[in-house]
Amino acid sequence: MAFNSSHLSGSWCSFLAFPNGSEITSFYYKVTLTTCVVSSLLAPMAVVANALILAAIWNYPSLRTPSYVLLAGLAFTDLLTGLVTQPFYVVHKLGELTESIEMFCIGGMVSGSAGYYFSSLTGTMMTIIAVERWLHMSRRSLLTVRRVVTLFITCLVALLLFFAGNTYYWSYTNEFFSVFIILLLLGAAFNFSLTLFAYFKVFQIIRHHQRQVQTNQNAIDIKKYKKSVFTILYILALFLLSYAPFLVCILVVSVVDFRSISWNGIFNVCTTIVLSSSALNPLLYYWRIKEIRNSVRAILRNLCCKQYELE
Repeated sequence: MAFNSSHLSGSWCSFLAFPNGSEITSFYYKVTLTTCVVSSLLAPMAVVANALILAAIWNYPSLRTPSYVLLAGLAFTDLLTGLVTQPFYVVHKLGELTESIEMFCIGGMVSGSAGYYFSSLTGTMMTIIAVERWLHMSRRSLLTVRRVVTLFITCLVALLLFFAGNTYYWSYTNEFFSVFIILLLLGAAFNFSLTLFAYFKVFQIIRHHQRQVQTNQNAIDIKKYKKSVFTILYILALFLLSYAPFLVCILVVSVVDFRSISWNGIFNVCTTIVLSSSALNPLLYYWRIKEIRNSVRAILRNLCCKQYELE
Protein backbone atom coordinates (compact mmCIF):
# COMPACT_ATOMS: atom_id res chain seq x y z
CA MET A 1 0.00 0.00 0.00
CA ALA A 2 2.88 2.31 -0.69
CA PHE A 3 1.90 5.79 -1.69
CA ASN A 4 4.89 7.34 -3.35
CA SER A 5 4.97 11.05 -2.46
CA SER A 6 7.32 11.71 -5.36
CA HIS A 7 4.36 11.25 -7.71
CA LEU A 8 2.94 14.52 -6.38
CA SER A 9 6.11 16.57 -6.46
CA GLY A 10 5.61 19.49 -8.82
CA SER A 11 1.92 18.64 -9.11
CA TRP A 12 -0.83 21.24 -8.75
CA CYS A 13 -1.91 19.45 -5.55
CA SER A 14 1.56 18.88 -4.08
CA PHE A 15 0.66 21.14 -1.13
CA LEU A 16 -1.83 18.55 0.18
CA ALA A 17 -0.54 16.69 3.21
CA PHE A 18 -0.72 12.89 3.35
CA PRO A 19 1.20 10.12 5.15
CA ASN A 20 3.96 8.26 3.35
CA GLY A 21 3.15 4.71 2.42
CA SER A 22 5.78 3.31 4.76
CA GLU A 23 4.12 5.12 7.69
CA ILE A 24 0.55 3.94 7.07
CA THR A 25 -0.42 1.50 9.80
CA SER A 26 -3.34 -0.86 10.14
CA PHE A 27 -4.78 1.38 12.85
CA TYR A 28 -4.59 4.47 10.63
CA TYR A 29 -6.16 2.57 7.76
CA LYS A 30 -9.10 1.47 9.94
CA VAL A 31 -9.59 4.96 11.42
CA THR A 32 -9.57 6.61 8.00
CA LEU A 33 -11.88 4.01 6.50
CA THR A 34 -14.27 4.50 9.44
CA THR A 35 -14.37 8.26 8.84
CA CYS A 36 -15.20 7.56 5.18
CA VAL A 37 -18.08 5.26 6.16
CA VAL A 38 -19.44 7.77 8.70
CA SER A 39 -19.24 10.65 6.23
CA SER A 40 -20.89 8.51 3.52
CA LEU A 41 -23.83 7.84 5.85
CA LEU A 42 -24.15 11.41 7.13
CA ALA A 43 -23.99 13.09 3.70
CA PRO A 44 -27.41 11.90 2.40
CA MET A 45 -28.90 12.53 5.86
CA ALA A 46 -27.66 16.14 5.74
CA VAL A 47 -29.05 16.67 2.24
CA VAL A 48 -32.50 15.22 2.97
CA ALA A 49 -32.91 16.78 6.43
CA ASN A 50 -31.84 20.27 5.35
CA ALA A 51 -33.96 20.03 2.20
CA LEU A 52 -36.97 19.38 4.44
CA ILE A 53 -36.13 22.43 6.57
CA LEU A 54 -35.85 24.61 3.45
CA ALA A 55 -39.12 23.22 2.08
CA ALA A 56 -40.85 23.87 5.41
CA ILE A 57 -39.78 27.51 5.45
CA TRP A 58 -40.49 28.03 1.74
CA ASN A 59 -43.93 26.40 1.65
CA TYR A 60 -45.42 28.13 4.68
CA PRO A 61 -45.76 31.94 4.53
CA SER A 62 -45.91 32.20 8.33
CA LEU A 63 -42.28 31.06 8.47
CA ARG A 64 -41.05 33.65 5.98
CA THR A 65 -39.71 36.02 8.61
CA PRO A 66 -36.15 37.42 8.86
CA SER A 67 -35.17 35.02 11.66
CA TYR A 68 -36.46 31.94 9.84
CA VAL A 69 -34.92 33.05 6.54
CA LEU A 70 -31.56 33.29 8.34
CA LEU A 71 -32.07 29.72 9.56
CA ALA A 72 -32.84 28.80 5.95
CA GLY A 73 -29.45 30.25 5.02
CA LEU A 74 -27.81 27.94 7.56
CA ALA A 75 -29.80 24.98 6.26
CA PHE A 76 -28.78 25.81 2.68
CA THR A 77 -25.12 25.88 3.70
CA ASP A 78 -25.45 22.55 5.52
CA LEU A 79 -27.22 21.04 2.50
CA LEU A 80 -24.31 22.01 0.26
CA THR A 81 -21.88 20.57 2.81
CA GLY A 82 -23.66 17.22 2.55
CA LEU A 83 -23.88 17.52 -1.21
CA VAL A 84 -20.31 18.63 -1.97
CA THR A 85 -17.86 18.64 0.93
CA GLN A 86 -18.61 15.27 2.49
CA PRO A 87 -18.70 13.20 -0.75
CA PHE A 88 -15.45 14.73 -2.01
CA TYR A 89 -13.85 14.26 1.39
CA VAL A 90 -14.65 10.56 1.09
CA VAL A 91 -13.19 10.54 -2.43
CA HIS A 92 -10.04 12.27 -1.12
CA LYS A 93 -9.49 9.75 1.68
CA LEU A 94 -10.31 6.72 -0.47
CA GLY A 95 -7.80 8.03 -3.00
CA GLU A 96 -5.22 8.10 -0.22
CA LEU A 97 -5.99 4.54 0.86
CA THR A 98 -6.21 3.09 -2.65
CA GLU A 99 -3.16 4.95 -4.04
CA SER A 100 -5.25 6.84 -6.61
CA ILE A 101 -3.51 10.18 -7.20
CA GLU A 102 -6.43 11.57 -9.24
CA MET A 103 -8.96 10.80 -6.49
CA PHE A 104 -6.61 12.12 -3.83
CA CYS A 105 -5.95 15.42 -5.61
CA ILE A 106 -9.45 16.19 -6.90
CA GLY A 107 -11.18 15.10 -3.72
CA GLY A 108 -8.74 16.99 -1.52
CA MET A 109 -8.92 20.20 -3.50
CA VAL A 110 -12.73 20.27 -3.72
CA SER A 111 -13.43 19.14 -0.15
CA GLY A 112 -10.77 21.47 1.28
CA SER A 113 -11.96 24.54 -0.63
CA ALA A 114 -15.65 23.82 -0.08
CA GLY A 115 -15.11 22.88 3.56
CA TYR A 116 -13.35 26.12 4.48
CA TYR A 117 -15.84 28.13 2.42
CA PHE A 118 -18.99 26.63 3.94
CA SER A 119 -17.51 26.75 7.45
CA SER A 120 -16.77 30.45 7.05
CA LEU A 121 -20.24 31.07 5.64
CA THR A 122 -21.80 29.19 8.57
CA GLY A 123 -19.79 31.19 11.10
CA THR A 124 -20.81 34.43 9.40
CA MET A 125 -24.46 33.42 9.44
CA MET A 126 -24.21 32.57 13.16
CA THR A 127 -22.95 36.08 13.82
CA ILE A 128 -25.70 37.69 11.72
CA ILE A 129 -28.35 35.65 13.56
CA ALA A 130 -26.99 36.79 16.93
CA VAL A 131 -26.98 40.43 15.84
CA GLU A 132 -30.49 40.06 14.40
CA ARG A 133 -31.78 38.73 17.75
CA TRP A 134 -30.17 41.66 19.56
CA LEU A 135 -31.63 44.28 17.21
CA HIS A 136 -35.02 42.57 17.18
CA MET A 137 -35.28 42.43 20.96
CA SER A 138 -34.13 46.03 21.28
CA ARG A 139 -36.85 46.92 18.74
CA ARG A 140 -34.31 48.56 16.47
CA SER A 141 -34.14 45.90 13.78
CA LEU A 142 -34.28 47.19 10.21
CA LEU A 143 -34.04 43.71 8.71
CA THR A 144 -36.77 42.52 6.38
CA VAL A 145 -36.97 39.25 4.48
CA ARG A 146 -35.70 40.94 1.32
CA ARG A 147 -32.81 42.54 3.16
CA VAL A 148 -31.90 39.25 4.82
CA VAL A 149 -31.85 37.48 1.46
CA THR A 150 -29.72 40.28 0.00
CA LEU A 151 -27.35 40.09 2.96
CA PHE A 152 -27.03 36.32 2.64
CA ILE A 153 -26.32 36.51 -1.10
CA THR A 154 -23.77 39.28 -0.49
CA CYS A 155 -21.93 37.16 2.10
CA LEU A 156 -22.12 34.12 -0.15
CA VAL A 157 -20.64 35.94 -3.15
CA ALA A 158 -18.02 37.89 -1.16
CA LEU A 159 -16.70 34.76 0.54
CA LEU A 160 -16.82 32.87 -2.75
CA LEU A 161 -14.63 35.51 -4.42
CA PHE A 162 -12.25 35.48 -1.45
CA PHE A 163 -11.87 31.70 -1.48
CA ALA A 164 -11.71 31.46 -5.27
CA GLY A 165 -8.83 33.91 -5.34
CA ASN A 166 -6.96 32.29 -2.47
CA THR A 167 -7.46 28.72 -3.63
CA TYR A 168 -5.44 29.54 -6.76
CA TYR A 169 -2.40 30.33 -4.63
CA TRP A 170 -2.79 27.30 -2.38
CA SER A 171 -1.60 25.08 -5.18
CA TYR A 172 1.75 26.79 -5.46
CA THR A 173 2.85 28.11 -2.07
CA ASN A 174 2.54 26.41 1.31
CA GLU A 175 3.50 29.74 2.88
CA PHE A 176 0.45 31.42 1.39
CA PHE A 177 -1.72 28.62 2.78
CA SER A 178 -0.37 29.41 6.26
CA VAL A 179 -1.28 33.09 5.80
CA PHE A 180 -4.71 31.99 4.58
CA ILE A 181 -5.25 29.91 7.74
CA ILE A 182 -4.23 32.88 9.90
CA LEU A 183 -6.75 35.10 8.08
CA LEU A 184 -9.46 32.50 8.65
CA LEU A 185 -8.64 32.30 12.36
CA LEU A 186 -8.72 36.10 12.64
CA GLY A 187 -12.09 36.19 10.88
CA ALA A 188 -13.40 33.46 13.17
CA ALA A 189 -12.17 35.40 16.22
CA PHE A 190 -13.94 38.54 15.00
CA ASN A 191 -17.21 36.67 14.37
CA PHE A 192 -16.99 34.97 17.76
CA SER A 193 -16.33 38.25 19.57
CA LEU A 194 -19.23 40.00 17.82
CA THR A 195 -21.51 37.05 18.58
CA LEU A 196 -20.59 37.13 22.27
CA PHE A 197 -21.22 40.89 22.39
CA ALA A 198 -24.63 40.48 20.71
CA TYR A 199 -25.72 37.81 23.19
CA PHE A 200 -24.42 39.90 26.08
CA LYS A 201 -26.74 42.70 24.93
CA VAL A 202 -29.59 40.19 24.44
CA PHE A 203 -29.38 38.97 28.03
CA GLN A 204 -29.15 42.55 29.27
CA ILE A 205 -32.46 43.23 27.51
CA ILE A 206 -34.01 40.08 28.99
CA ARG A 207 -32.98 41.07 32.53
CA HIS A 208 -34.34 44.58 31.97
CA HIS A 209 -37.73 43.30 30.84
CA GLN A 210 -37.87 40.77 33.67
CA ARG A 211 -37.59 43.69 36.09
CA GLN A 212 -40.38 45.45 34.18
CA VAL A 213 -42.61 42.38 34.58
CA GLN A 214 -41.94 42.32 38.31
CA THR A 215 -43.00 45.99 38.58
CA ASN A 216 -46.11 45.35 36.43
CA GLN A 217 -44.86 47.56 33.62
CA ASN A 218 -45.47 46.96 29.93
CA ALA A 219 -42.87 44.47 28.70
CA ILE A 220 -42.21 42.03 25.92
CA ASP A 221 -43.18 38.34 26.15
CA ILE A 222 -40.15 37.04 28.08
CA LYS A 223 -40.90 33.32 27.60
CA LYS A 224 -41.25 33.71 23.84
CA TYR A 225 -37.99 35.61 23.41
CA LYS A 226 -36.10 33.42 25.85
CA LYS A 227 -37.03 30.32 23.86
CA SER A 228 -35.92 31.87 20.56
CA VAL A 229 -32.65 33.07 22.11
CA PHE A 230 -31.84 29.73 23.69
CA THR A 231 -32.66 27.91 20.45
CA ILE A 232 -30.00 29.99 18.69
CA LEU A 233 -27.64 29.39 21.60
CA TYR A 234 -28.11 25.63 21.20
CA ILE A 235 -27.29 25.95 17.50
CA LEU A 236 -24.21 28.01 18.35
CA ALA A 237 -23.15 25.50 21.03
CA LEU A 238 -23.43 22.61 18.57
CA PHE A 239 -21.38 24.61 16.07
CA LEU A 240 -18.64 25.32 18.63
CA LEU A 241 -18.58 21.75 19.97
CA SER A 242 -18.19 20.30 16.48
CA TYR A 243 -15.49 22.78 15.47
CA ALA A 244 -13.53 22.90 18.76
CA PRO A 245 -11.56 19.66 18.18
CA PHE A 246 -10.74 20.76 14.61
CA LEU A 247 -9.50 24.19 15.73
CA VAL A 248 -7.40 22.65 18.50
CA CYS A 249 -5.95 20.23 15.97
CA ILE A 250 -5.12 23.11 13.61
CA LEU A 251 -3.33 24.98 16.40
CA VAL A 252 -1.39 21.90 17.48
CA VAL A 253 -0.30 20.81 14.02
CA SER A 254 0.94 24.34 13.35
CA VAL A 255 3.83 23.56 15.72
CA VAL A 256 3.96 19.76 15.33
CA ASP A 257 4.90 17.78 12.23
CA PHE A 258 1.63 17.74 10.27
CA ARG A 259 2.73 14.81 8.13
CA SER A 260 3.09 12.43 11.07
CA ILE A 261 0.69 9.51 10.82
CA SER A 262 -0.79 10.05 14.28
CA TRP A 263 -1.76 13.65 13.61
CA ASN A 264 -3.20 12.74 10.23
CA GLY A 265 -5.45 10.18 11.91
CA ILE A 266 -6.56 12.69 14.57
CA PHE A 267 -7.14 15.32 11.89
CA ASN A 268 -9.36 12.89 9.93
CA VAL A 269 -11.52 12.27 13.01
CA CYS A 270 -11.77 16.01 13.78
CA THR A 271 -12.76 16.75 10.17
CA THR A 272 -15.50 14.11 10.33
CA ILE A 273 -16.84 15.65 13.54
CA VAL A 274 -16.99 19.06 11.84
CA LEU A 275 -18.84 17.66 8.84
CA SER A 276 -21.31 15.82 11.07
CA SER A 277 -22.82 19.12 12.26
CA SER A 278 -24.52 19.58 8.88
CA ALA A 279 -26.70 16.52 9.62
CA LEU A 280 -27.28 17.38 13.29
CA ASN A 281 -28.37 21.01 12.84
CA PRO A 282 -31.73 20.22 11.16
CA LEU A 283 -32.51 17.75 13.97
CA LEU A 284 -31.96 20.61 16.41
CA TYR A 285 -34.31 22.88 14.44
CA TYR A 286 -36.93 20.13 14.43
CA TRP A 287 -36.61 19.58 18.19
CA ARG A 288 -36.57 23.21 19.32
CA ILE A 289 -38.83 25.04 16.87
CA LYS A 290 -42.48 24.00 16.94
CA GLU A 291 -43.42 25.83 13.73
CA ILE A 292 -40.73 24.06 11.73
CA ARG A 293 -41.62 20.73 13.33
CA ASN A 294 -45.27 21.09 12.33
CA SER A 295 -44.35 22.20 8.81
CA VAL A 296 -41.98 19.25 8.28
CA ARG A 297 -44.63 16.84 9.53
CA ALA A 298 -47.16 18.32 7.12
CA ILE A 299 -44.71 17.94 4.22
CA LEU A 300 -44.00 14.31 5.13
CA ARG A 301 -47.73 13.56 5.42
CA ASN A 302 -48.35 15.04 1.98
CA LEU A 303 -45.50 12.99 0.51
CA CYS A 304 -46.85 9.81 2.10
CA CYS A 305 -50.37 10.53 0.84
CA LYS A 306 -49.12 11.11 -2.71
CA GLN A 307 -47.10 7.91 -2.57
CA TYR A 308 -50.17 6.01 -1.34
CA GLU A 309 -52.30 7.45 -4.15
CA LEU A 310 -49.72 6.37 -6.74
CA GLU A 311 -49.80 2.83 -5.41
